[in-house]
Amino acid sequence: MKTNEPIVHAQTPVRLGEVYTRRRRLTWALGAVLLGVVIAGFWNYHLVDGFGREVVAGSLIGDTQSLAGTAGEHGWGFGFLFAIAAGLAATFTACNCVVFSMLPSLSCAADGTSRRRHVLKALAIFTTGVVAVNLIYGMFVGSMGAEAIQTYNERSVRLLQAQVTFTILGVILLIWGTISFGFAASLVARLPLKVRAWFAASLTKAGILGVLVGFFSVGRPFPVFRDFLTYAASIRSPLYGGLVMAVQGLGQIAVMVGLFLLLFWLFGKRLSRWIEQNPHQMELISAFALMAGGAYFVYYWGLSFAFDIGRWGFKLQWYG
Repeated sequence: MKTNEPIVHAQTPVRLGEVYTRRRRLTWALGAVLLGVVIAGFWNYHLVDGFGREVVAGSLIGDTQSLAGTAGEHGWGFGFLFAIAAGLAATFTACNCVVFSMLPSLSCAADGTSRRRHVLKALAIFTTGVVAVNLIYGMFVGSMGAEAIQTYNERSVRLLQAQVTFTILGVILLIWGTISFGFAASLVARLPLKVRAWFAASLTKAGILGVLVGFFSVGRPFPVFRDFLTYAASIRSPLYGGLVMAVQGLGQIAVMVGLFLLLFWLFGKRLSRWIEQNPHQMELISAFALMAGGAYFVYYWGLSFAFDIGRWGFKLQWYG
């Protein structure tokens, strides 16, 4: 059966090495790393964490610290509202802001077509990845109970968990960005053709992005989120823990998804046409964003903690 719908070109991998010189690609890659490091160095976590805790969560449900141990009083239903508040409050924290650097890559996963169905399918697969990881992690948290979660939420434990998780995620993003820039073409060429085709598929990329964002919850040390974990664990039900954590996962990507849909609603046809005509430019933006996001994670959660070379704004006394 024939159709007049345009062909989806997202399945054909774009090789930046065939479009840009190695020197130019290296310049863009180093610029992305530098941008990620600068943002990480000057990140004001007091400001963004305070906004999430006081403005977002505070407006929705109140003081999360005092609510953390009230599962017996407020019951199961309130936990879902707590989950939404915790997810939304974490939107602009240091452990979640990199989600916005994935917008270009998600756009690539829905490029080359004006068909709304393909765009929504890519978004659905991305969301499924986020929810799946949160569901599994939530079942683990839900099995802990009130006493075990207190130890799990101790500052030293949650910071170490954040450092390990986000550093690994940052390395993955840097590797992905390196491959996207074409710096590992010889290594990638050694992989079986079917494997390369699977990873190059647009919807595969959307799923991988969703899984990576899902793991943001695993490493998140944000106090509001940890208060939510305390509430969820107090019910002591793996099923309940999984369900509320899945809702929290939806909350953490709600702003990004809303922005993604808004962009496609306002500029969908124009953006699709531009991507179809200039696929290498969108791939360049995606590779740049992945490198910047990876550098941010590695520097902020890895190097700056290990060697005390972060917090520039605080050390310069620019922040209160």
